[in-house]
Amino acid sequence: MVLAFGFDHIIIATDRPTDPNDSRYLDSTAITRGKASITVEAGRASTTDAKDIDALISGSLDVMRYLKMLPGAATPVEHPVWIGKISILTSDRDAVFYPLVAPQMYVQQSMRIGYLTDFFGTKVQDVTAPVSGIVLLIGALPSLKKGDNIIYIGEIANAP
Repeated sequence: MVLAFGFDHIIIATDRPTDPNDSRYLDSTAITRGKASITVEAGRASTTDAKDIDALISGSLDVMRYLKMLPGAATPVEHPVWIGKISILTSDRDAVFYPLVAPQMYVQQSMRIGYLTDFFGTKVQDVTAPVSGIVLLIGALPSLKKGDNIIYIGEIANAP
């Protein structure tokens, strides 16, 4: 089903609850009740773009074709990128983050991926990748409070 949707970056979620009473999200609620489920996301920073909306509509129609709810055949993703564990870097101080990478870029462990400045522009820290993987998300706002999420990096995994 996920390959039929057509998005080529696929996160393998292994941390969802198994007890239906502990479920917080629609996908895990379905799965704990024995139903197949996927969650898809498109866009960035709470914005909408016509291309993202079209991709979500097209993917939904392809899944309906895959499930034989609509005529025709879905075209599955040929070369998916499977993503396992996700590392989330958080700020250890109030600061401003300047990324040196962009979403969907591959990074190596210990690679410099950005830096922090204080609120007056003085550089206070380099930010390095804790793991090798692909940049999934960079926080939408450069200003950070201590503990805020800076960047998400997904480790490449084998197909399930």
